[in-house]
Amino acid sequence: MEIGLGIDSRFALGPEAHQRIARDAARLGYKSLWTPIGSDRGPFDICAVWHEASGLATGIAVVPLSGWSVDAVASVARETFERCRGQFTLGIGSGRTTSAVIRSMREAASSLREGAPGVPLFLGALGPQMLRLAGYRYDGAALNWCSIEQVAWSREQVVAGARAVQRDPREVRIHEYVRVCIDDDVAAARAAFAKMVLTYALARPGADKTKGYRAHFARMGFGDVLDDLERRRDRGAAEDELASRFPDELLRRVGYWGAPAGAREAFGTLARGLDIAIVRLVPSRRNDEGAVRLAMEACAPR
Repeated sequence: MEIGLGIDSRFALGPEAHQRIARDAARLGYKSLWTPIGSDRGPFDICAVWHEASGLATGIAVVPLSGWSVDAVASVARETFERCRGQFTLGIGSGRTTSAVIRSMREAASSLREGAPGVPLFLGALGPQMLRLAGYRYDGAALNWCSIEQVAWSREQVVAGARAVQRDPREVRIHEYVRVCIDDDVAAARAAFAKMVLTYALARPGADKTKGYRAHFARMGFGDVLDDLERRRDRGAAEDELASRFPDELLRRVGYWGAPAGAREAFGTLARGLDIAIVRLVPSRRNDEGAVRLAMEACAPR
């Protein structure tokens, strides 16, 4: 299993800090560096900065095609692939697209292979149809917020998709962000981690609970808890209250929060069954370079 490091814009880092972190990530044994996308090309440029400083492979997981045109993604991915000397992976997802999603992502794979030749393509996938599509059309599946059991189930879907087109399932890699929130103040780390889960797991008022992340968390057994939290939210409960009511036993199924001691072991358990496991950092009381270093050293492969 390859261990990577994931950093997003919630951390306040300048170019020189990114260079230092990339070099030290290589020294600590990380094999790749990853970041999600925003509304501009900044994360692609960060990938190039990381690679130029460290020689490590880099990746974006994932670009939502509801906010980007396929042509724009292909252009910047092709350029970043060249700047990273062929060590760059592009993850894409459907984002807020709700119409003909499977067909759209099938067509996107073809267009991106033509527009960004050679760039490995991962599909952000949660449900069975998208996971099977990853198996027969993409180089990998990019998971998110999964329990160990959900990783195993996801791989079954990917394998089924690959075999449906007589493809060797071993050609399709399984990637996941495994989030960690490291802070000696355990209560602060827990609150920050729980709030991060809430941003994904709770359905917006009136939204369809059978789709997207809400359905994903329900498949893992979170449904009753989320129903209760959504009712409380709709009656005016504040985010702090909702976070405090999220059961620890469920939170621990999808990530780690707490002191540095024990973080590496917990991450290793949560990463079971993955081909590429990314230590995705969640800020707690601080979001500076020191906070990044505390977490990356706590979870370092060696």
